[in-house]
Amino acid sequence: MNRTAMLASAIVAALGFVLLTVYVRQFQREAAGGDPVELLAMRQDVAVGAPLTEQMLVVRALPANYVEDRQVLASDLPRVLGVRASIGLQADQTLLWSDLATTPRDRSSFSSRIPRGMRAMSVTGVGRRAFSNLMLPGDRVDLLLTKAKPGPEARVVTLPLLQNLLVLAVGSSFGATDEESSRIGSDSVTLLVTIDQASLLAQARRDGTLSLVLRNEDDLEINEGLPETDDADVLEQEKRARRQRRLRIEKVD
Repeated sequence: MNRTAMLASAIVAALGFVLLTVYVRQFQREAAGGDPVELLAMRQDVAVGAPLTEQMLVVRALPANYVEDRQVLASDLPRVLGVRASIGLQADQTLLWSDLATTPRDRSSFSSRIPRGMRAMSVTGVGRRAFSNLMLPGDRVDLLLTKAKPGPEARVVTLPLLQNLLVLAVGSSFGATDEESSRIGSDSVTLLVTIDQASLLAQARRDGTLSLVLRNEDDLEINEGLPETDDADVLEQEKRARRQRRLRIEKVD
């Protein structure tokens, strides 16, 4: 009887150890951002219009929680070989579908610059003129939406609508080096978006005000959980002070 009880206890202990090990591994995997996903990244700098070769690319692993649909999976390598870069690419950056030209032999067509599965959408009245000729195709931007929030206590709020969008065209210029045409006074900016983002953007601009924020072209980070901003954030000193905190920038090249 004692031997049976000891055997049962040993089995229960072993089962508990196995379950604990599985739980710890699952917790560690989730804490790290999920299972690793293999993506294509640049081994070297690549100039605009250069066709991609296998020697230019390297495989990098990234936790699943940090992977975007725009990033090219390592399994898609055959699909990108020979395709020309639509913008200048830098070593170590992950490859995005938006970085590729879909028809490498014909760069005169604007639609040929739109990757499969993506859309080009123009927006106006976003304050592009404030950037003068500083904004060019190939830059990346965020879009803020200011809109009256419905409810018993209606108030106007500003919120981050979309982040890290690629600028396909500024006015009528879609060449990154066409500085003269980029100076045209049009307030139109054409952005590369998914169909879901296009639908969101169309609804947002129906009765709201869009503002455009220029970001570093190599900064691909998406900030999650950003709060809405209302008059209290502007007028109350404590809330305003929290927004004042920022990263320390030593210098700007």
